[in-house]
This record gives sequence, C-alpha cells and structure tokens, in this order.
Amino acid sequence: MASNASPSSAVLGQHETRNVTVQQEMSRAFPGYFKSNFNRGKKRLLLSTKQLAKTTSKIVALNFYLLQKNTSHTPMPAEELELLQAGMGRQTVSLPDDGDHAEISRLLTETFPKMENLCGGWLLHKATGGSGRRKLTIIPPEAEGYSVKALKAVSAGGKASPASVLKVVFIGEAGIDTGALKKEFLTDMISGIERRFFEGPGNQGKNPRYSLSDLDNENFRTIGEIMSVSLAQGGPAPAFFKEWGYNFLCTGEVDFSSLSTDDVADHESSTLISRVENAADTQTLLLWADEIISCGYTSKITHDRKESIIRAIVLHSTTRLIPMLQQLRKGMELYGLLNLMSTNREACHGLFVPGKIIKPDADFMMMNCKPQFSEKGTSKERTERKIINFLQDYLQELDIRDGEGESAGEEVDSLKVHHVLQWMTGQSHIPILPDEKRHFKITCNFDHQCQQRLGDHIICYPVVSACTHTVTFPVQHLNTYDDFRKLMSEAVRYGGGFHRV
Repeated sequence: MASNASPSSAVLGQHETRNVTVQQEMSRAFPGYFKSNFNRGKKRLLLSTKQLAKTTSKIVALNFYLLQKNTSHTPMPAEELELLQAGMGRQTVSLPDDGDHAEISRLLTETFPKMENLCGGWLLHKATGGSGRRKLTIIPPEAEGYSVKALKAVSAGGKASPASVLKVVFIGEAGIDTGALKKEFLTDMISGIERRFFEGPGNQGKNPRYSLSDLDNENFRTIGEIMSVSLAQGGPAPAFFKEWGYNFLCTGEVDFSSLSTDDVADHESSTLISRVENAADTQTLLLWADEIISCGYTSKITHDRKESIIRAIVLHSTTRLIPMLQQLRKGMELYGLLNLMSTNREACHGLFVPGKIIKPDADFMMMNCKPQFSEKGTSKERTERKIINFLQDYLQELDIRDGEGESAGEEVDSLKVHHVLQWMTGQSHIPILPDEKRHFKITCNFDHQCQQRLGDHIICYPVVSACTHTVTFPVQHLNTYDDFRKLMSEAVRYGGGFHRV
C-alpha cells in the first residue's frame, strides 16, 4: 500500500446521522446553554451544531493502494482495473489529523473490507516520485504503530522537514528503526560528507572543498542540515573543521589577521606555498608566476617579497570558501544550532574542531560492557569470563594496530575499535550528550545451547541486536583466542546488515 498525501477539506460524513446524540450529550454537559437552544426550536439547534463541527479535529485525505501480495513496485496500469474490481486498488481515505494506529486500521478496514480477513499484521509502503511503475519503500512504524502525523511527514503532500524525527530503512534489509539504524545512517553520512566535500591532511582540520557546482546545487546547505540533525538526534559530531572555518560559522565573519599557512587545506595552494618557500632566487619564483598571479597577487614578483606572495596565496585559498561556509550556516539554522554556536562558542568548539572528542578505544568498550554471567562458581561462568577476556584482548590488539598505523602515517585497511562499536550499537562514536553517555551500555549474552538448538554444525558467529546494544556469543565455538579473533573479525567485517527484526 502506497500513501501519498493530498490536502483536502473533506469531512467524514457522520455528523448528520449523529446530530441528536451529540446535542443530547452536550445538553447534559452544558445545560445552561444547550437547553435554551432546544426551547427555541430546530433552527437555533442546527446553528449550534455547525459551530460544534468546527471544533472537531482537522481531516486529512490520504491515498492508499491495497495490493494482493508483497511486491517491490507499484502495479502496471493494466493491473489497476483488475485490482479495483477485486475490491482493492487505490482509494482516498479521510483520517483525523490526530489519528493513531487503531483509528487508521479501523478506517482502512472500512474502506477495504478484504483487510478483515488478513492474517497477521500489515505494513505501509511509499511509492517513489515520478510516473509509470515506481519502486516501493517501506514506511517504518513507530513503537505504537502508525500515526496520521507520521504518514503526513513521509508523504509527498505532507509537511516533511529535516527537523522531523529521522527514521531509516536500508533497502534489502529487514531491520525496523528504533534508533540503531538512524545512528548507523548518520555515522556513514558524516563520514561520507567529510570524504566528499572537505579536504585537508590527517586530523589537523579540513576546509570545505572549493566547488561552485555544489554551491549552485545548495549541497552545502543540505550538509549543514545533516550536521544539525546528527548532533540533535544522536549521531556523530562533524569534528573536522579548521579553526578559522569554525569561527566563521559562529560569527559570519573572517578574522583576516589570524589566517596563516596552517589554514590552507587544498593541495594546489599547499604545493604552491612550498614552492615559493623553497625558491632560491627570483628566477625560480618566476617559474610559478601564472599560479601566483591567479591567486590575486599584483605586486612585483621578487625573492625579497616571498612573504607577501605567500600571504596572497593563503588569503586566496581561504576567502574563496566563504560562499560555501555561508551556505553551511544557512543549513545549520535547523534546530537553532547556529544561534547555539554563536552564544556558546567554547562549549561547541569540540564538536567541530578536532582534538577534544576522544575516539572509542578498548578501555571505553570494556568499561561499558555489561556481561550477563551465569551462576557464580559454575563451569558456565568460568567459560563466559574467558570469552570476556578474549574480547578485551581482541579490542586491545585492534588499539595497538591502529596506533602503529597512525605512527607510520598510513591508512591501514583493517578493523579498528570504532568498527566493532558500530557493529554492536550502530554508532562508531562515544555518545556526546552526558545523559546518553551515562546510560550507554553494551549487554553481553552467552549462548550455550546452539548445538542442541541447531543440531550438528561447524560454525556460529556472534549475533548483535544493535537497537538494544546487545551481543550474544556462541560459547561452544569460542574455545581459543584464535577462534574468537577469527569469528569476531569475520562477523564485524561481513555482518553489518540489519537483517533481524
């Protein structure tokens, strides 16, 4: 069933048949007003009914399409008539604006009587934009089911907004978002934004990538909105800005006197600065005259003016990024983030500039692990403690390997602690909010019965429920540390999908 909202002023046609009942009820509740209306005749009575109708909840018309089976696309035009003749197809349903799942279910069943005989539950899907046969994507229900407000938000005619609560569905995966899918999505989005739209060396801060095409498409405004959503809804902080860029986001102005070569991030400008610094004489400088002039330097190019040339390159590299930063500021107006940054610059500094946010490590993971051990003193408990020791050794090994890769200055294509954290919880960062950090726990369960439950088998992997931050270890397959390391590495590397409901 695909839902597409279309604004309507239609009212459920039940008021006329219930006039007497409503009047009787109101006369009992407000005798001083409604008794006098009864005494003055029907005309005054009908007027009061019209006034009463105006106070009822607003009605929203949504289009629903009942299909005969699960499918990934809307039906072909030739199939629509057959569906209508069979009591299915598309119908417009008028729903109260404050309707809950029970109300939606009741009205859908009245519109599509065939739903009375459904076994089990039902889910709504939304058709993508365009014409012809379109792809269907699932609309994830909330904890209490669907609500009219939620359906309006995801529908084409509803008031969808980046400020709405984010719900994520990964195509081809069965997981329903209760928090973990959203955090996984935001983690991947912020990481992808850093790689695609920002540039700079290592962990020293980055500048927006100079791109007039992205500016024209307002991509940087969208990036600012995504950053606001990530900070407001439990995602990672975009802690990769240069200091000068963060100051501009807070104030909307550039302090030109504080700009230096450390604020240059693009490869072309950095290379040109190095060439100017290393130039031994004026002749060498003149080899790069065209590049220097294109940076806005208009004085004479001589060896004794190297500092002025470098200054022009620094200003050119940074000030041309002001339109991108201005567009980021517009996006960060979402949730009032921009005002918060302006009034609390020091408090927000660590969320945008690298250095203050600590990466998750083995100590953080183990401090927040909550193993569910068996009865103390039993053989099961001893085995479970051995597995927890394996987990600690494994995380410490990843920590050491990560440190060696950073000291070598290389990008190591291997697992890191934050990968394990993301696999277990959907997020690869330490929680930012104090209350969220205080309640952050990873529950470790132990499965002793996989052989009895599944019969003879060779291998079982640890299983996670990212929404509840729970990991279950198959005890009978983790006899040695080598077994543990092999199964954990494979599970983290290849088991990132949300296939459990």
